[in-house]
Amino acid sequence: MKRSVILICLFALFSCQSKLSQETIDKIKEKKTFWQTRTDLINKNKNTIEYPIKKDTTIGNEKRYNYIYTHSADCQFEIYIDDVLLTNFKGEMAREGGITGGHITNFLLLTSGTHEIKVRMYPPYGKDVFKIGAAVGLTFQHYRDGDFRTTVYDEKMRGEDGIILDHYDKQWVSDKGEYGTPSWVEAHYEPKTPLPLKGLPIYEWRSTFDADVPYDLTGWRNSVNLQKEQEDEKKNIKAELIAEYKKVHEIIKNRDVEGYLKLVKDREELLGKTMYYTEKERKEKIKMAEELLNNSDYELEPLFEETFKLEYQGYGKLVTLLHLADGEGIIRLTNKKDPNENIYLDFLFQRKEKGGKLSVI
Repeated sequence: MKRSVILICLFALFSCQSKLSQETIDKIKEKKTFWQTRTDLINKNKNTIEYPIKKDTTIGNEKRYNYIYTHSADCQFEIYIDDVLLTNFKGEMAREGGITGGHITNFLLLTSGTHEIKVRMYPPYGKDVFKIGAAVGLTFQHYRDGDFRTTVYDEKMRGEDGIILDHYDKQWVSDKGEYGTPSWVEAHYEPKTPLPLKGLPIYEWRSTFDADVPYDLTGWRNSVNLQKEQEDEKKNIKAELIAEYKKVHEIIKNRDVEGYLKLVKDREELLGKTMYYTEKERKEKIKMAEELLNNSDYELEPLFEETFKLEYQGYGKLVTLLHLADGEGIIRLTNKKDPNENIYLDFLFQRKEKGGKLSVI
């Protein structure tokens, strides 16, 4: 079971494992081709345009929640909004084949305007290439004040039927309008562009969509492009990032609640603004962090640099480290009673200004 949260416990929590397990070494070897294929695709498909493209909001102070409902079959996938990971479905959790769920996108929509969505699709778990049947569905919608009864579908993105990414050349479209009136359109198939998935080891689909939010936030939009620092100035971003991760690891190992809250301050403030947190909700989040940091049921795994993979997001302005064995965060906690239950702690770092230090956002 995967949980993406946070945790700690000095001696009781810190694992005494001193070297990488053979199981992890084997998993990394198995993933070598996957990572190379993925890296090649990313380098091939580098963006020439950065999103969002800002537009004035039309909704005033409405508490709007933008939302993408997803469903999949016979594949693994990652979904990015403006080149920042929204969700993924890969590895052991994808063993059974598909998933259905919804995702609020506000925390990645820093301003109103045109945004980019990117879906990176992979073959089913344990397979090297796609077979017939691989599909990812996306339905774009928004609602207000936390009330799903106010849901409005994005008609530019195929409305309630959504977009289906698969190898078929047509898509089912539901009834439209009111029966017996001129607005009525009976359900039917409409043509669409099929994806050339069969036989491929990876496929990436991109599009844009418009979304309104009642705020205009900077976030990481004006941060330094770390990828360019590495490529043009030959800066060792990975070494700098590893040093920051070691500090995070120490904070967690020492159960330093104050240090942890300071570490994630910018991130939590951004989440609070985009998700409309009340003061009560802010306090509840702090309490949850305190409880997790003092939970003795988990042990903190040591860091092994040979497992680290550098990953840029946000068009090069954000950076993180992924684990080569499974693509999850490198700071992880294991349930001492159930080794199959893990908590992965994900962090994105930015450099706010030239010459500044990396910080969590």
